[in-house]
Amino acid sequence: MKKIYKHSWLICLTLFLTVSCNKDDGDELFSESPADRIAEQNGELLNLLLSENQGYKAVYFSKNDEFGGFTYYMNFNADGTVRMTSDFDDETEIQSSSYEVRTGTTTELVFTTRNHIQKVSDPDHPGLIGTGFKGTSVFQFFGYENGALIFRDVRNKDTALLTLVPTNFSDFESESIASAEASLHQRQNILPTISSSVFQILKIENGNEVSNFNLNYDPLRLHATPSVIVEENGVNAVKEFNFGVAFTEDGLVISPALEFGGEAYQVFTYNEATNSFIANVNGTTATILFDSAPAIIKEDVNAIGTPGHQVFGSYLSFGYNPLTSPGFLAMIDTVNENLQQLGDWSYSGFEYYATPDADGEVAIFIGITDMNTGDTYYGGYWFAQAIENNKLYLSLRAYNGNGEYFFDALIPMLLFFNSQEGLYFTDEGSFSSDLFSYSNLSSTFTSADQPNLRVYGLWFN
Repeated sequence: MKKIYKHSWLICLTLFLTVSCNKDDGDELFSESPADRIAEQNGELLNLLLSENQGYKAVYFSKNDEFGGFTYYMNFNADGTVRMTSDFDDETEIQSSSYEVRTGTTTELVFTTRNHIQKVSDPDHPGLIGTGFKGTSVFQFFGYENGALIFRDVRNKDTALLTLVPTNFSDFESESIASAEASLHQRQNILPTISSSVFQILKIENGNEVSNFNLNYDPLRLHATPSVIVEENGVNAVKEFNFGVAFTEDGLVISPALEFGGEAYQVFTYNEATNSFIANVNGTTATILFDSAPAIIKEDVNAIGTPGHQVFGSYLSFGYNPLTSPGFLAMIDTVNENLQQLGDWSYSGFEYYATPDADGEVAIFIGITDMNTGDTYYGGYWFAQAIENNKLYLSLRAYNGNGEYFFDALIPMLLFFNSQEGLYFTDEGSFSSDLFSYSNLSSTFTSADQPNLRVYGLWFN
């Protein structure tokens, strides 16, 4: 062994001397200097950006394990300016700003002055205060594949993706705005309406096998965590997936692709007739749709009445979260119309005391505000409470004087709580709205009788 080591050392020394001699002779592995190669790569990217006089369509996922993505339309100019619009919000007018192609750790595309794409890195975005969508304005160029420019952002290299493809427009000015508004509209199609169920299902049909997922879509973050029951080693288990959603003119795209049953689903087309998004892959079909009940009923409801799930509040002053359904908001409008028959009254919110009293009853106090004085009065209602088959059942038993006075006006809301088929209950993580973010645990209640009615709020304790 000692002799072999010695010979190996001599061989390494010989190779080192050979390489050293070659270097001294002036031979180089590359014919160009590093600076020249970098300049050439930068020039190649710049030429590609300028080669499309009608610009590029870009889809940017800033962090697909937490957020969805947005669609941009970018027209690059040789003077270092870029004209841009996006579906980030309803401000779809074209804005002009500056960009650079420069050298960082590799060739980078940098948006140097404010435009639509900077909105993704705004930490003051309503509902996401302190983080925003965790985006950036600096993108590393990874290659040119099948007509697409592929970038990764410098902030979230493993979970971010920016892809540019030619728009093929004939008039960038008008068509880019129309396309951004079309994809912005698609974002509404995935949300429940006043009359539709709030339960979003992802159904995958593969031959005779049908798998139903709870989509668990978060419209604030444009992100989904679908869950499905699968059999593993003879035992049923809940398996959860994770992807961001970006909308296009005719549907949506998800990142990363959903891999299930040997197929990968990524691009979905909206079907207006069925109000659903559909992906067809190798004879299989994945459909995002609304159904009358969740695919999986969670067991969260069993915690109700225990510490952390004892006093629940939902007030209009807490701000808006899209988990409160349009149907529930419309019901509040009906309640307010009813209250106007009694005087200048307005619904403000409710509190649910979930720990049964000595009589085995729980209380819900509904706040009604006198619009002339600003004082709030509470109608108190007591219910028998039961939890069966992972649903909450409340049965009205009694009410106080204020409860009697407001009773007829509040019938739509009392029927919601007194759902004959029960209430579905789900914990939703920490509380967030367009006004506030709290560490309090948030939850939703949804009527099984009227699955278009869902309310969101938080637990005080």
